[in-house]
Amino acid sequence: SRTDPDLAGMTPLDPSQWAYDSGDVIEQGAVILGGVEQQFGFGLRQQYFHKAAILVLDHSDKFTKGIILNRPSDLTLEDDINPGVKWRISFGGDVEGLHSRHPDIVCLHSLKNEKAVKASISVMKDIMWTTFDNAKKLVKSGVAQVSDFWVFVGYAGWAPGQLKGELKRNSWYMVAADSGTLLKELGRQSEGSDPRDGGLDTWTLLMNMIGRSETAKEFSGGFDDLMLKEWAFTNLLSTEAGGGAGRQQRDPDEFSTNPELVEQLLSLLESRTEPPMEGALVRASLADRSPFLLEEQWLHKSVVLILKDDKAATVGVILNRPSTQGLDIKVDNAGTGSTKVERIPLVYGGPLTVEQQPVLWLHCSSILREANIGNPVGSRQLDGIWMCSAQEVMKAVGKGLVPAEEFLAVSGMLVWAKDGGENQGIEGDLELGKFEMVPGSARMDLWSRLKKQQILTPLNFEASLQSSEEIWSASGKEVPKSGSKEGNSDRPLPIGGLGDNFDEEDESYVFKSDYKVSQLSDDALRKWCMVFLLGIPDYNS
Repeated sequence: SRTDPDLAGMTPLDPSQWAYDSGDVIEQGAVILGGVEQQFGFGLRQQYFHKAAILVLDHSDKFTKGIILNRPSDLTLEDDINPGVKWRISFGGDVEGLHSRHPDIVCLHSLKNEKAVKASISVMKDIMWTTFDNAKKLVKSGVAQVSDFWVFVGYAGWAPGQLKGELKRNSWYMVAADSGTLLKELGRQSEGSDPRDGGLDTWTLLMNMIGRSETAKEFSGGFDDLMLKEWAFTNLLSTEAGGGAGRQQRDPDEFSTNPELVEQLLSLLESRTEPPMEGALVRASLADRSPFLLEEQWLHKSVVLILKDDKAATVGVILNRPSTQGLDIKVDNAGTGSTKVERIPLVYGGPLTVEQQPVLWLHCSSILREANIGNPVGSRQLDGIWMCSAQEVMKAVGKGLVPAEEFLAVSGMLVWAKDGGENQGIEGDLELGKFEMVPGSARMDLWSRLKKQQILTPLNFEASLQSSEEIWSASGKEVPKSGSKEGNSDRPLPIGGLGDNFDEEDESYVFKSDYKVSQLSDDALRKWCMVFLLGIPDYNS
């Protein structure tokens, strides 16, 4: 219905506009709509695909290429042949996209003049694409204006059979639509749509047009929508406008370079006093907008032990992320001669594994240090954390030196590369505010809390998350309380994550919602733990 309130502010339809669900038919000119009924969505990773509207530019048995139509930004490209001209861009996809130094740039248009047609490839009736160089030349020759083009940086690509498989898993809906509908939506976006909206209106319009309005309503305003908006804030809104996408104006030949950041880090590098990092403890940032909201959620509110720090990389392990696994060790009682099995919880230390040492054993016991059980991590021998072997664990417990609970078993690790540029190991992340140092005075209290962690189960899941957060909180200065899950404020609660009383400029809330970014960061960690530690793929169930 054209009076449907869900279409408020969207492109008004006219009798010539049409769209329908085309099943599994993949062809050039078709639109791929992001699905919302699959078991595992795009909330935790690749948020830009959530509720995307992707125009297929090319399809064959070997490859499918498309560009996302509904991810406008406020970023602009410089023009080297038309002085003073700027080209506003949209995010077209993750292949050779915004984070590529030399991205793939596609310019859509509906020009009819002969020169433009010859320099372009037809996608569907009234829509063609050309290269950025060709678009600049057409403007230079006077047969076109910048406003005639929609410029997309990057594209989405599928290998043979990949898209078919994803359609069967309900990851996408295939749509046939008239060019007028797409052009009107592109025109609406060009007239000043806010990048922070994430293009959700375009997806909802097309879903209504293909008869899926009830599905669109059911999946409106949830976790994945909020995560998409945060992705848009971070990647589509320039620093000048208050976002996280970096400088607004870009050189097409040096698109993703960030000289300001490199200069900042190099300056800090020169002023470092080189404190010994090996054996140090760090914890994740206190910021409301967690640096680990959109990716690497396992690091949100983490406590990390630095194992090694040299010129090539920093290596560390997370200490407060218990997994669903436990390790059984056989302990020979030296006094009675009997053997018993002790089960020790296994902590998730990070995404990387080392075959030579799949499990790392740690302790922070003065008794064990005096007995020379293991070796110190770094230079903190008197009060620091030590590493040891499984055999030393069994021997120490068997002799009755300490109970098995004195040891921490960790599987997996973290690696921060160092390349002399933006990647400068853990020191770089400390200087960027992603982590902060844990004071030595907090170490013993921290370790006493770490020892109490239990094997993760569905029954203790919430308690385990709470314990993990308490460990993180106890590792440094006092942490402001987050509040309730529904939005943690005294403001009116949202309906489905969206509300009418939002403050668009209050960055502590997700754009056009009454949902705190700090709570969304906690939600993202919770859902990551559900999926990757607990093994529940549908985190919305």
